[in-house]
Amino acid sequence: MTYNECQHFVCYTTARERVRRDEKGRAVPQDRIESAGAEAIRLKTLSKPGYVEHEELFYLIVELSRHISTQFDKLMLRHRLTHSQWWALMHIYKQEGLTQSALATLMQMGRASAGALLEKLAAAGWIERRPDPSDSRVRRVFLTLAAIPVFEQMQAEGETQFKVFLKGVTLAEERQLIDGLRRIRTNSEQHDASSALES
Repeated sequence: MTYNECQHFVCYTTARERVRRDEKGRAVPQDRIESAGAEAIRLKTLSKPGYVEHEELFYLIVELSRHISTQFDKLMLRHRLTHSQWWALMHIYKQEGLTQSALATLMQMGRASAGALLEKLAAAGWIERRPDPSDSRVRRVFLTLAAIPVFEQMQAEGETQFKVFLKGVTLAEERQLIDGLRRIRTNSEQHDASSALES
């Protein structure tokens, strides 16, 4: 079905149901309606250079992120670690010494929720909160030696995921992907900083 034919769809309402017909008055099956609509959208996007590739890239990033997170959640449940717990530990490991407020922002959590999460991690003995040398009211978050076994479990499960998700991907391709994603992240961070200044 062409784009022009899609544009000439007419809806007829009956007492029982809404039936969609083409320009010749023939009833169109529901599956044809949906595919025609998708085709019309694709035809419009194809007229914009690079749009399809950009859309596919962003869609893949979001879907892959969700899939990796879901799979890792299942693996970590065997070690009685929730998503929030292992995600917080990874953030602390990557940027040790951040304040509780900064961690909350980084993890896109409210301060109260982040505080409750950190309390649980501290109660487990995996983190400690030290006073800031220049401001005793501020607490900075650090890992403890007790967190080492937890990270050993996370690394072991991570290696399992690497083998599954990176099968057939060369080291050179992986490095190229990392470089590209880092540039995208930098652009996003710069945009956020600029928007914050304008507001």
